[in-house]
Amino acid sequence: MINLFEKFDTSSLDFLRSQVIAKIKIPSVVIEDDGFLPDDVDSPFSYYTENKGNHRPLYFDQLPLPNRYWRIEATGDQAKVMDMDRQRATIFYSATDNTRLVKEVHWLDELGRVSWVDHYNKHGQLFAKTYFNNNQAVLRKFFTPQGKVVVTWNLPAGDLTLNTGMSIRHFPRIEDFVIFYLRDRHYKLDHIFYNTLNRALAVSLSLGGSGTDTLFWHEPTGDELPGNMQFLMKNATRTKHVVFQRFTDWQKYGPQLRQEDSQVDFRYLGMVYPHPRSNNLHPAILILTNSDQIEQLAPLVQGMPNIHFHIASITEMSSKLMAFGDYPNVDLYPTVTTKRVQELIKECDVYMDINHGNEILDAVRGAFEQNMLIVGFKNTLHRPELLAPENIFDPADVDGMKQRVMTALIQPRLMEQLIDHQREVAGDVKVEDYQKTIGELTND
Repeated sequence: MINLFEKFDTSSLDFLRSQVIAKIKIPSVVIEDDGFLPDDVDSPFSYYTENKGNHRPLYFDQLPLPNRYWRIEATGDQAKVMDMDRQRATIFYSATDNTRLVKEVHWLDELGRVSWVDHYNKHGQLFAKTYFNNNQAVLRKFFTPQGKVVVTWNLPAGDLTLNTGMSIRHFPRIEDFVIFYLRDRHYKLDHIFYNTLNRALAVSLSLGGSGTDTLFWHEPTGDELPGNMQFLMKNATRTKHVVFQRFTDWQKYGPQLRQEDSQVDFRYLGMVYPHPRSNNLHPAILILTNSDQIEQLAPLVQGMPNIHFHIASITEMSSKLMAFGDYPNVDLYPTVTTKRVQELIKECDVYMDINHGNEILDAVRGAFEQNMLIVGFKNTLHRPELLAPENIFDPADVDGMKQRVMTALIQPRLMEQLIDHQREVAGDVKVEDYQKTIGELTND
């Protein structure tokens, strides 16, 4: 049995973390390796290139430059390689926590278009390059730490070549490469848990054999089921179960699907989230932002004088935002430390997802795990799946948001109900329920 993820995104991380919390140990494989996979997660690319070790990631100012006169200009969001007043490359970080660790460097041609991308891993190694032609990615090469090319991937055609030094193998599709790897590593393939209807499904369909696979469906479902899911319903394949992980989608489709004649069994199972504390009704609001564009901040601060606002940024704050420090119920934390953010998360019991721009420090997720009441505006949401619908407001409805927060903070029973519903909508399930369902799936 294995977990097979196409990418190690937030949903894949949540799925794996749920298993860890529930003490379910299953080997995990990721098809598309971004270089920053956890140590206990495997990938065919990292396996054959032997990219492993205990070195630290590359800090932005350690990036090798081809010209001694070029320089790097950095912010907390990204960095640039500059040649006088001309930009030669854009540096993208591995996270939004101001650690400024290099993940990708996009090198530009004379017209300012991406010419190639250098991919760095968590050991600070250049492990892959992607080459572009007319703004289209056409070729990707994967290297050993010594710089030897091991895998060459023709992106438009989709075929790959694996050169281990002992042999050279050609694969028409990446799915064929993954299947070769899984068998080469002697994984037990009787049951595969996968969570996308793209490459992971293609692996399951091509693998053959008498296995029993399960699709864990976490993506938003529109007005109709995806075509590949309908294919699984109508055709006998290794996939015997489809598990919805979004509570609202299961409410919409579940009753109908469980009555239909189908080749797969449908059921619901959310995620197991850690919740180290309860909501303590402290009249304190937290906002994490790297922008001074915070929706309706002035009327919210002015309209709730008895509630304290803590606004933190991992970068310097503009004069516009710093001016809010004149309000007696506002504390500002420019260039905040990670330690101070952790303290604020424990001290505050309301999180406002009202900043425009990127989310930083996985703020909404952190607030959710701490059982903070999360409210936001329709045009500022970063993680809408973690908010209850009744806590999402129109930007013009400032009074509605104020009323929700103030009422919840003085009514313990209401706050409890709001937090319970917030967790339910996000698909939060108990460990024992998770263990029971996984046990039923694996015993079928």
